[in-house]
Amino acid sequence: TVSENALKVAKKINDKIDENVVEIGGLLHDIGRSKTNSVFHGIEGAKILKRYNIDPVFIDICKNHLGSGIEREEAEKLGLPKEDYIPKTKEERLIAYIDNLVIEDRLVSFDDALKNFKSRIKNQRSVKRFLEMHREFGKYL
Repeated sequence: TVSENALKVAKKINDKIDENVVEIGGLLHDIGRSKTNSVFHGIEGAKILKRYNIDPVFIDICKNHLGSGIEREEAEKLGLPKEDYIPKTKEERLIAYIDNLVIEDRLVSFDDALKNFKSRIKNQRSVKRFLEMHREFGKYL
């Protein structure tokens, strides 16, 4: 799962990273899929967590984990509220990265994940962000 694999990576990172946030964020990041399987699941997840007064760090993980993040212009084209949905913290980036490597509950190779990513996401800046995430975290897999 995303949570298990992200936590394994977090434990290997020497830089400051909150392992509890990674583990819990990995469990909660797709909670919005209980409402929709569309690109809106991040927003829906954030709404659910807000309703229960969950820590904003987890709300941001839900909002910002899609692909490698969605820029304001792309969000507008997709019908999302007009804002950036780019993972900012190390924890957000790690969960977004691992989420792209877990396909059907199985951790796949980066090459397979990249091929899948490029087939779904045509925005080159998004691809570049995914490659940057790989440079940041791939060595810990």
